[in-house]
Amino acid sequence: MLLIGKNALGYILVVAGIIMLVLPGQGIFTILIGIMLLNFPGKYQLERWLATRGPVLRSINWLRQRAGRAPLVPDG
Repeated sequence: MLLIGKNALGYILVVAGIIMLVLPGQGIFTILIGIMLLNFPGKYQLERWLATRGPVLRSINWLRQRAGRAPLVPDG
């Protein structure tokens, strides 16, 4: 039951994020949060692909630096 609720919230956030792309709001951020809540085949590969994109990787490493952690280095 908890898994169904988590996925339902994920779908709601993805749809709300898509709507926010044309209306005021944090559309892309909301879509990403929704995707993180969803369970679907290939999710891990999608997350890894997104994390290796230049701007996303720089943002992740900036946050890790602020937290005193070592930067992420993508696999070859």
